[in-house]
Amino acid sequence: MDAVAAWLDMPLSTWVGCALVLALGAFVQRATGFGLAIIGAPLLLMIEPRLVPVVLVLFGFTVSLMMVRTYWHEVRLGAMGMALVGRLPGNALGLWLLIAAPMVVLEKLIAAIVLFAVLVTLCRIRLPVNRLSLLIAGVFSGIFGTVAAIGGPPMVLLMHGFAPDRLRGNLAAFFIITSMLTLATLALAGQVRGWHMGVALSLLPAVLVGNRLADRVAHRLDKQWLHAASLSLCTLAALGLLL
Repeated sequence: MDAVAAWLDMPLSTWVGCALVLALGAFVQRATGFGLAIIGAPLLLMIEPRLVPVVLVLFGFTVSLMMVRTYWHEVRLGAMGMALVGRLPGNALGLWLLIAAPMVVLEKLIAAIVLFAVLVTLCRIRLPVNRLSLLIAGVFSGIFGTVAAIGGPPMVLLMHGFAPDRLRGNLAAFFIITSMLTLATLALAGQVRGWHMGVALSLLPAVLVGNRLADRVAHRLDKQWLHAASLSLCTLAALGLLL
């Protein structure tokens, strides 16, 4: 165990805590369409800040691949073309914040992003969906996604009117593309290291278990209760970062 901990460059208790957080996030995301980054970012910042955002982006990509396999027939990426364009300057702004801002500022920013995500989920605000709104949503998605791996809320704000399966399918497809863009941006800036890949591989089984468990039992759980519990956890974790 000591050899494993030395290879991971973190205490075994820290690794177990990260694995549990990622399994929970994968479970909630598979069951509800969101959750991995919103739950993972604030909790991982408390346990092991080095995992944010790179490892979360990697697993966001992984979970999105698994989700899009189920909902591929609902995907209409052409409608989100301007949002993808907006991700490019958004990624650049997010990278600048990630490099220039001290950790204490990043913690507050990530907490604010998580609280915004919770607010978006609770408030069914209908906004006009056009080229300009998609572009703006893409820019903010890029900033949030690069800083905290939470690029979904700005898009969800525009997609509240979608049927649940269509929402999940299109978000998953959007995240597959944007996760690759974000990883490329972070890699070009030297933010992606071999350590991230090694730790991500060691934590991958936890994400797969969470995803598989959701397939087996999520349909038996009350969706409203699951939403409320996950949002409460996100809010408490974000408030913990702000205090």
